[in-house]
Formats: sequence, structure tokens, C-alpha cells
Amino acid sequence: MPVLVAYCVVLMVWSTTPLAISWSASGWLPAWSAMGRMLIAACIGYPLLRMLGLKMDFGRVAIRSYVAAALGIWGGMYFAYIAAGWLPSGIMSLLFGLAPLLSGLYARWWLKSAPLDKLQWLGFALALGGLAIAVSDSLALPPGSWKGVVTMLLAVNCFAASGVLVQRERAGLHPLVQTEGALLVSLPLYLLAALLVDGVPQAWPTQRPLGAIVYLGIFGSLIGYLCYYFVLARLSASTVALATLITPIFAMSLGAALNGEIVSSRVLAGALFIVVGLCAYLFGPQWRARLRGGAVTRS
Repeated sequence: MPVLVAYCVVLMVWSTTPLAISWSASGWLPAWSAMGRMLIAACIGYPLLRMLGLKMDFGRVAIRSYVAAALGIWGGMYFAYIAAGWLPSGIMSLLFGLAPLLSGLYARWWLKSAPLDKLQWLGFALALGGLAIAVSDSLALPPGSWKGVVTMLLAVNCFAASGVLVQRERAGLHPLVQTEGALLVSLPLYLLAALLVDGVPQAWPTQRPLGAIVYLGIFGSLIGYLCYYFVLARLSASTVALATLITPIFAMSLGAALNGEIVSSRVLAGALFIVVGLCAYLFGPQWRARLRGGAVTRS
């Protein structure tokens, strides 16, 4: 599969996931909704492994890679489902836009990548300022939304840390093996959280939540994570997370059109600050190098 195709699939899945999470979590218990999609993905993924002639790797490095990936599949998604009870889907996607910033920090600590320069720190500050502007709008956010913001930030941290930790392991696993292994590790954690937090469900989800769970199981968990780990093995974690520059625009549009969510001028202003900050963070060193190169050439 070409990297560009896989990256486009990631963009599509990440753009639609916040709304689908909002629909599934609002119509059923959050932990059971999240576990349902992961169970669907795992049940489809294993026969697909056998059809492709692939085998699960249970070596020490592979298991560490599964656990690292499960931090994003369980921690990132479970806390996002909880946050969906307080936040509109567009704001959830906007908060996920901080993933490249956090990926860069974790890569600096765990992968010993280059330290951040002044432009990158400026971008970090702009993005955080934009986040503060976006979430300060009481017209766009329901009461008690600060709980959702805190929970969503926890989800983003889990997701960003997971991508960097998977890269650090360098397990060399096939993306489908990596995805299936991470799903198998995360399922017992989901079951434990579902029983302890939500309790035993008294009824099945209705049509729209059920459809959202099935969609997330096939596309959000299996195909989405398959493509994500495919491009993650070929690109840096922060470059993969660059998709979060694009997905909030689509996610907020879908939330407004299909879920009646309010996108106020303050939320849009905050989103603009975040995008500018992310651009400075991700491309600042390249811009500086080109400017210096141009200056040397002219002299």
C-alpha cells in the first residue's frame, strides 16, 4: 500500500472518529461502547491475519511494542469516550491537534531527538493560547466542560506517548500484527474498566449508537490503526501527527452539520491560533534553515 493512500485513510478516519465517538458514547455506556469497537476490530483482524499468512509474534520486543501501542488504543480512546460526555466532537478533534506538540516533547525525551528551538517553543505557546481561547467560549461548550477538557488532554497525552514508544521499540512488526497485538492487550483493560466504572449494561444500544460502534470497529480501530502503524513505521511520529492540522476542520464541519454543534467565532479564532502554532512548531526549523541558506546565497 502506498504511504500516501494510507495517510489519506488516516485523515478520513481521524476526521470522522470524534463524531462517531460522540454518537456511540451518548447512546450507550462509554466503556462498553469503546470495548465493542475494539472487539469487532480484533475479531475481524485475526482471520485476516490467517488469510494473509501472517503469524502473531510473542517475542519480548513484540510484546513491549503491543503494550506501547495499547497505551494509545486503550488510554487514548477510553478517555476520549469519557470526554465525549462533556465536549462537542469538534472541540475533541481540536484538542487532539495538540498531539504533534506532545509527540515532539516525548520524542525529545525518549528518542533523544534534537532539542526544540525558539520557533518551536513559540509555536507551542501559540497552540496552547489558541486552546485556551477555544475552550473559554461558554456558548460553544456545555456546563462542566472543563472536566471533558482535562480528560481529553489525558487522552491526547496517551496517544502521543504511545506513538513515540512504538517507534522506540523498533519491533519491525507487520502493521496488522502490531494492530492485532495492541487490540488483544487493550481488550482486558476495557473489560475491567467497563465492569468497574459502567457496570453491566441493561440494554443494547439503539440504531445510531450501534452503527457508530460498528463503523469505529471496522474503520476507526482496524483499518485506521492498520494505516496509522503502516505510516508510523515509515514517517516520524510528529509527521504522522501532522494530520491533526487538517482533521479538526473536517471534524468541526461534520459536528455542526450532522450533530447541531455550535462553532463560534471564538472557537474558530482558537483553532486558527492552534494551526499557526503547529505550523511554527513543525516547520519552524525548516523555515529558519531556508532563510539562512537564502541569506548566505545572496551574500
